[in-house]
Amino acid sequence: MSGEWEFVPEGWERSTRGWDAPSIVSAYRRRWPEFAEAVAGTEPLGVAHEVPEGRHVVNHDPGWHNVVMTFGYVLSRAARGTTMSLLDWGGGPGHYALLARALLPEVDVDYHSRDLASLAALGRELLPWGTFHADDRCFDRTYELVLASESLQYARDLPGKLVQLGSSAAPWLFVAQLPIARESPSFVVLQRPDSYGYDTEYLGWVVNRDELLRAASDAGLTLEREFLAPGIIDAPGAPEPGHLHSFLFRR
Repeated sequence: MSGEWEFVPEGWERSTRGWDAPSIVSAYRRRWPEFAEAVAGTEPLGVAHEVPEGRHVVNHDPGWHNVVMTFGYVLSRAARGTTMSLLDWGGGPGHYALLARALLPEVDVDYHSRDLASLAALGRELLPWGTFHADDRCFDRTYELVLASESLQYARDLPGKLVQLGSSAAPWLFVAQLPIARESPSFVVLQRPDSYGYDTEYLGWVVNRDELLRAASDAGLTLEREFLAPGIIDAPGAPEPGHLHSFLFRR
């Protein structure tokens, strides 16, 4: 089957190559200088760190300006004085670390990323002032802000991951750019991200909003604010399109 998106009725039983792909590391490394340059300076922060092959990283994308300004609002809620700690689950080489510095330059952000070993190694190479974890020892402590941006949908046990993330949130957990269904129960889709230069495919949830909020409540999390995010996942044959939303929870 071709096409970027596919509805997967059998869910997580489908075998895929997943995120641990050398092509993802290569693409992140290749785009990093352009991303860092776009974030620096005084121009708008409408910057996406993932762009299709052959396109430049720009700073004037209105949808991504909304994403970044929403993150700035969340950062300002979490910052306490001139320092704060941030755990970025699925953070790759640290794109949100650069954004945090650009948004709140007066705040010293103690940045931690948890990701696959290959992406943690890339982070140590590109961002030596950050801390990059390849295992769950990052959850041995708490952080003023725990961030899961475009990542929670890849957790097979999503309620369990909410519990784990929430346990380290002191007090804020920000789940960003999560595909949401309103009518149907949560379902699974497959993405083939060839256009981004990623030679792989992976599964992810489109999450029923009510199921998400029940799981968050069961994890001891209270919804503080919901946000709109740009993007729709419309997999052929899926029960409904998934619209991206973001959620700020307090523990």
